[in-house]
Amino acid sequence: MKLWKRLYNTIWLAFFACVLIPRWMGETIGLPIHGLLGLILLVMTVGNARKLARMPVPARLKRISKVTTGFAVFQLASGLALGALRHLALDLPLVASITHGVHIVIALAILAQASSVATVYDMWEEKEFQENKTDA
Repeated sequence: MKLWKRLYNTIWLAFFACVLIPRWMGETIGLPIHGLLGLILLVMTVGNARKLARMPVPARLKRISKVTTGFAVFQLASGLALGALRHLALDLPLVASITHGVHIVIALAILAQASSVATVYDMWEEKEFQENKTDA
């Protein structure tokens, strides 16, 4: 698959993982699918970052893709923590609420960062960047 397609598919995967799956499919089916999509998202972000690191793309694009991968790793850890809290039925309402809130915020950050990476890469590939050289 071409890189630009994979980058845009990463956005859609992040969207479906954080918005559609858990809310409308219920806990029995939705949570395992949510976890699977999160794992696939982690694999995709790592692959995207590695591919971009080997290319002559702008350094900012490489940094953003690395940060997106870091967010995906954190999401996996916070998702596992939420699952453990739910499975063990620990009575830690504040911990569970904070972990869930952070999980949601990072999910939105992944969505924003993945969108940024895809857009910037697409613009770079189409040579839409122009360096402005002004004579002072």
